[in-house]
Amino acid sequence: MLHFNNCASHIPPPAGVQAAYLIIKRIMKNTLFAALALLFATPALYAQSVYLGPRIGAHFANVKWDGENEPDSDNRTAVLYGAALELPITRHLKLQPEVNYVVRGYTSESEILGANVARELKLNYLDFGGLLKVKTNDEGLHAYLGAGAFYSYALSGETTFNVGNVSQTNEIEFDRMESYERGDLSLALGAGLQLPLGQSFLFADARYLYGLNDVDNQDNDVEIKNRGLSLSAGLLFPL
Repeated sequence: MLHFNNCASHIPPPAGVQAAYLIIKRIMKNTLFAALALLFATPALYAQSVYLGPRIGAHFANVKWDGENEPDSDNRTAVLYGAALELPITRHLKLQPEVNYVVRGYTSESEILGANVARELKLNYLDFGGLLKVKTNDEGLHAYLGAGAFYSYALSGETTFNVGNVSQTNEIEFDRMESYERGDLSLALGAGLQLPLGQSFLFADARYLYGLNDVDNQDNDVEIKNRGLSLSAGLLFPL
């Protein structure tokens, strides 16, 4: 009997049981490797989907007059520059916070009693805000639409009057009661194109900015609101 028990203890399990054991072992091993790979790869993939880069272009500024004796005004063109950060929400939806330096204002010319009168307003702003962008995809040349808002803080400003051959320029004192408002709020609507360059993106866009605030406190009968069109390009680098 003892000899029988010893022989029974060395009887190998059926072939089907061995095969099932090996399959389960292999599945568990592959699952563990896949989980570890995903654990270490996910932060890297997410980090590559966050981009930061410079933005430079031109801003064509003007104003909207509301009130009596509205003068005709022309665009004021100046360079804009800043930085943009692209944050992923979904594959097709991105949030793009920005900080930009933008010059706004207007120029106008008229004739009074036979004399040519030119007037110019220049306001130097630092813009804080961003766009919510909807992108077609992230591969190849692709388009996007964007909408957002910006708060503008005036760093400095000046007014210039030219009557005939006489010119006078005055610095704007924003802290005075009867002066120009230092802060402004604008809505932005735009569209653009992005082109992958390796792991980076080259982009170009156009935007229309619609100022909501009356920036002139000098005349209660006239409101001046900023308007502008910007064309810009830049590079977004992965962080």
